[in-house]
Amino acid sequence: MRLSLIPTIALAFGLAACETTAPMTEEASSATRLATQADMAAITGKMLTLEPGKSYVIGAAGTIQGTWDGGPLVGQYEMKDGYFCRTLSQGPSGPAPEDCQILLLDGDTLRGTRDRGNGASFALIVS
Repeated sequence: MRLSLIPTIALAFGLAACETTAPMTEEASSATRLATQADMAAITGKMLTLEPGKSYVIGAAGTIQGTWDGGPLVGQYEMKDGYFCRTLSQGPSGPAPEDCQILLLDGDTLRGTRDRGNGASFALIVS
């Protein structure tokens, strides 16, 4: 009789260990998704900094200008289907093709995820 309880207890603890919490959604966070050109006004003209030597400014006319590791960072952006889509004419590795990103603004932190939310994430300080 005792031996039959052991698998039951093990199964109960195993299932409890598999529980996961729901992923944080935009609604559960204080962050605001920047999904339209009007939303971009919250960061337009402000310095966006990843770390010292890696910063840029997004202009109202769809421009990107800054410096990255001592070199110029120059490009264009437009908002498409709720994504910030940017193309670089000059960057750390030369020109870069379009990359559409999810942008979330939380206070003075701008969080982004590349490749329409499927790529690498980053956090920039807005000043």
